[in-house]
Amino acid sequence: MSADAEASSRRSPNADLVYKMVDAYCAMDADALRPLLHPKSKHSAPGSDFGTDIEGGDTIVEYFRNNVFPSFHKVRFEIVNCYEDKTQPVVIAEWRSHLNPKTGKDYSNNGAFFIELR
Repeated sequence: MSADAEASSRRSPNADLVYKMVDAYCAMDADALRPLLHPKSKHSAPGSDFGTDIEGGDTIVEYFRNNVFPSFHKVRFEIVNCYEDKTQPVVIAEWRSHLNPKTGKDYSNNGAFFIELR
């Protein structure tokens, strides 16, 4: 069993879904997000160059396909910590990113995904 498969087998289904979402970001694969998103999914990214507040799985996929991923040569997110509230369908993933935008000004930053699962 590979290290990735072994790690995945130890995670809850909800946490594993979040890791799959991050893998899709790293691959800059908007279509890989589609099966992970509920039709009423919401995405907010306040305060970033890609700041948005949108709703709908298909809308989110198109947003990443047309607005976000084309702006980068490479996107790498790594989950630093992943917390799951077992009493609610919520996963919080603290992340660190390493981004190579087409502007040529590479940068890294930190943040968190707050994901409510249905």
